[in-house]
Amino acid sequence: MTTRTRTKQATRKRSPKRAAPRSLERRIAQLERTLAKARERHARQLKAARQSTDRRVATLVQEMTLLRHHEARAQALTRLVAERDATLAEQNARLARLEHLVGSETPATA
Repeated sequence: MTTRTRTKQATRKRSPKRAAPRSLERRIAQLERTLAKARERHARQLKAARQSTDRRVATLVQEMTLLRHHEARAQALTRLVAERDATLAEQNARLARLEHLVGSETPATA
């Protein structure tokens, strides 16, 4: 079995200062691709968040519209009931006057 002796140069690790320009270019390219993917992912997430928020806002606007519609109907019904009550009160007053007139005339003619 033969034993190889290592030279100082073979045992030294390459320092980042001595890294080959090609490997640095590859590393930069890899980092740029990673950054581009991260930007795309972020853009998709942002778009999804905006769409979700838009849907929620649209739902809230629809609900507000529906509530305003019901409120308007309730106000209209309240107004109609108030008008009916006023009409009934006028009719009751008229009926009372007529009953009073009829009641006061009956003993005089008898």
